[in-house]
Amino acid sequence: MHYGELVLYGVYTDLRTEVARRFLGFLWWIIEPVMFMAVFYVVFGLGLRQGGADYAPFLLCGMVPWKWFDGSVRQAGNSIVMNSGLIQQIYVPKYVFGLVQIFTNTFKFLVVLVLLMGFMMIIGKRPSLEWFGLLPLMLVQLFLIISVGLMLGSVIPFAQDLKQIVDNLLMLMMFISGIFFSAESLPESAREAFRMNPMVPVVESYRDILMHNQWPPWGELGYVVLVSVPMLAIGLLMLHRYERQYPKLI
Repeated sequence: MHYGELVLYGVYTDLRTEVARRFLGFLWWIIEPVMFMAVFYVVFGLGLRQGGADYAPFLLCGMVPWKWFDGSVRQAGNSIVMNSGLIQQIYVPKYVFGLVQIFTNTFKFLVVLVLLMGFMMIIGKRPSLEWFGLLPLMLVQLFLIISVGLMLGSVIPFAQDLKQIVDNLLMLMMFISGIFFSAESLPESAREAFRMNPMVPVVESYRDILMHNQWPPWGELGYVVLVSVPMLAIGLLMLHRYERQYPKLI
C-alpha cells in the first residue's frame, strides 16, 4: 500500500473508531468544541466583560482555528509514542503517524468551520468573494501544523517528559495568540513581539475574512510559511535519521 493511502486509511479508521465508541458519535465533534468555546465566552465575554457586541464572533473566529492547531500538534507530537505497539511489529515511516493525527483533526475542523460560517451568516455577516481567501489561509495553517507537529513528534520519543512541557507551552501560546484580544489593545512597544507568534496572523486572517470581508494579509501569511519551513526541515531530518532508533526508544 502506498504511504499516502496508508495515511488516508489511518484517518478513516480513527474517525470510524471514534464515532463507534462514543454514545453521541460524530455529534461529539461539534459538541466538544462548542462547549470549549462557550466556557471561554462565559469567562471572558460575560465574566470579565471583554470586547463589545461582536465579541462572540471575534472569539469564535479565534477559537476554531486554535482548536485545530492545538489538537493536531498535541496528538502529532505524541503519535510515535502512542503507536509504540505497532512500531515494534512492522515498519512504517514515522511521519505517517503524525500525519494521520493531523488530517483526522483537519476533518473535524472542517465540520466546525462550516458551522462557524453558518453562524456568521445568521448574525448578519454576508459571504463575499473574500471568503475564498479561507482556502489559502487553511493551507498555510495546515503547513504550520504539519511543521510543528512533525518536529515535536520527532523529538518527544527521546524524552517523553517533554509532552508535559509542550502541553503547558501550548496553553501559554493560546493566551498570546490574539484569541481573546486584538493586537490593537496592546501597547505599541509590545505589538512587534506579539506578532512574532505565527498563530497571531493566522487568527487575525480568519477574522478579516469572516467578520470584515477582507482578504488576509498575504505578507504576514508569508511570514508564517517562512517560520514553518525550518521546523518542517528539522522534523523530517530527525524522523529520517532516527527512523530505526524509535522502536528502541519507546
